[in-house]
Amino acid sequence: FALPRGDSGIVRTIDNPIYLVRVQGGDLHCLDREGSVNVIKIDPTEYRFKLALQHRNYEEVVSIIRNSNLVGQSIIAYLQKNGYPEIALHFVRDDTARFELALECGNMDIALETAKAIDTPAYWNKFSQEALRRGHIQMVELAYQRTKAYDKLSFLYSITGNTEKLVKMQKIAIMRNDLQSRLQNSLFIGDVEDRVRVLQESGQHALAYLTAKSHGLVEEAESIRAGAGVEEADITSADVAGGSKLLLPTTPVISSTELDWPQLHVSKGIFDGKFNFGDKGAGPHPGKSRVADLATAAVDGDDAAGAWDIDEGENMGVDDEEGFGGAGADEVDLLGDEVEAGAEGGWGIDDDGELDAEIAAEATAAAAAGFVAPQPGISELEVWSRNSTLAVDQIAAGNFEQAMRLLRDQVGIASFDALKPAFMEIYTSSRSVLTTAPFATPSRIPLRRNPAESTEASQYFPAKIYSLSSSLEQLQQGYRATTAAKFEDGLVLFKRLLLSLIFVSVDTAEDANEIKQLLQICREYILGITIELERASVAKEEATEENSVRLVELAAFFTHCQLRADHEKLSLRAAMNTAYKHKCFKAAGEFAQRLLDLVPTPQIADKARKMITICDRQSRDNLAINYDARNPFVICAASHTPIHRGEPAVNCPYCQAAYKPKHNGELCRVCTVAKIGAKATGLRSLASAN
Repeated sequence: FALPRGDSGIVRTIDNPIYLVRVQGGDLHCLDREGSVNVIKIDPTEYRFKLALQHRNYEEVVSIIRNSNLVGQSIIAYLQKNGYPEIALHFVRDDTARFELALECGNMDIALETAKAIDTPAYWNKFSQEALRRGHIQMVELAYQRTKAYDKLSFLYSITGNTEKLVKMQKIAIMRNDLQSRLQNSLFIGDVEDRVRVLQESGQHALAYLTAKSHGLVEEAESIRAGAGVEEADITSADVAGGSKLLLPTTPVISSTELDWPQLHVSKGIFDGKFNFGDKGAGPHPGKSRVADLATAAVDGDDAAGAWDIDEGENMGVDDEEGFGGAGADEVDLLGDEVEAGAEGGWGIDDDGELDAEIAAEATAAAAAGFVAPQPGISELEVWSRNSTLAVDQIAAGNFEQAMRLLRDQVGIASFDALKPAFMEIYTSSRSVLTTAPFATPSRIPLRRNPAESTEASQYFPAKIYSLSSSLEQLQQGYRATTAAKFEDGLVLFKRLLLSLIFVSVDTAEDANEIKQLLQICREYILGITIELERASVAKEEATEENSVRLVELAAFFTHCQLRADHEKLSLRAAMNTAYKHKCFKAAGEFAQRLLDLVPTPQIADKARKMITICDRQSRDNLAINYDARNPFVICAASHTPIHRGEPAVNCPYCQAAYKPKHNGELCRVCTVAKIGAKATGLRSLASAN
């Protein structure tokens, strides 16, 4: 192809010569050497894109970008070469190229973003020069801070009248032990005493004496003279010359510490609103339309399209006969606001003269009154509900039914009685009440999770009530209770922690993995403590053979719960003593050997070795216990009996506790809220995955 301004390129390569007849859309009609009519498929995107740029038909440019996979290095180079750096900037992903393009077109925000990503002194220096030339004082300050250009920072604060930060620079110079910088800053802020100290510390005693003498610091001058061992009569030209003036910086009339230079208002171009180009990770997606700019004009329910995965830009109004994004005289432009004639009837928007008259009358009355009431906006609670798919955020927004549905789907919750206190705590703690006048209704103020960072409605989330750090504190409390053998208290603490993990939201995948680990720890400790409590209960009953067997089995099962090392040692010691007491020598020897493998204290290790020696002599169990350490098994959380490998089992969808099939459909004994065997997608706690 060849364009009027000299651009040319290759549309498609062919094997044999052909004779062009007609080009329509993506079809090229031609004749070959044999006189046969052929239709060859071509891709006209490139020359249509360049032609639209030359004609400044930006609507078609946007349409082509939406409906094609055009973006490449050649197109980016073409845009930059032909004077469209602001357009090329939206397609580049390399930080270095984005930085150069941003400086070229004056987009200092993107230049700052890419400079932070590159984070090298050369780019910060280049950025600071351009920012200073354009009068972006705060950006210049940031660049100097990143490159540790202390002298430049001091001069910047001096010319902008920021004496407060000049004092800070003086303190920094003292910490850095930079005498040159200290002298310079003392001149900027007029600190004569520090100037004298700097000159004295640098060995310039004569200059220090003259400076102190000239500024009326008599005591400091005499101290310097005495320290130098010089008599006053020997000093010449120490008197202040007539007509001399005190060297102090001028006081700034207008302090511009936080003000950039006035900038001309530049309205957004057509490309700034069509795609989310400001996001480095974003870019044009062929066949898909991003309607972020429509959010400001949308009514209730419009911005829910993203959640329903409704793609409004796919194959809309594209006709092969009209080419790429071109619209006929009677058709709708893709980016315009008009609708096709007659389409309103299908939406029930028939012309109603009475309604128009009523609206006009109301508008006239409101204008006459001098006040037009604003349209009600979307409450922040509803924004929370739209922004997040986490159950805890739905609870904070007051959408309890949605939260319960999410918990049923994710972790199979069947009973919410135990979760009701947490629901109410989250709901009430996510807002505050401000009372004004006694006769006025109190104002309810939603509390945001990140008020300093949330500048757009899409970033609004409720404050966190349950956090990973508080969960770790509860875990430590549970550990301490278990160590002290306060099993009832430990059971309450671990169950409370297990239920609270449902409502913990985190921001990183690493923290989400820690939530899963906490859940496993709670399950194992709850199971182990319930086994130990049952053993204590059986021990109080009549001493029968059946009870003796059960005591040894429960003690053995407790050692197979995944506990902390010190707690596992305690469980093995208890199981070893219980088995030996009931003459199960084989099991007692196994417990003693496992205890030695954990490297206990020398005293306990000696006792374990003696136990092994005694048990090896007899090596048998006098009771028929249902326990074989060499046959892998998990413990049924309901019956506290083993489920060996290969046997059928069902699990709790939340805590993953194992059960025998006969307990399918019952409430989990560990978490007490989930339905055993229910299908669930898994707990979601990662907030950024919304």
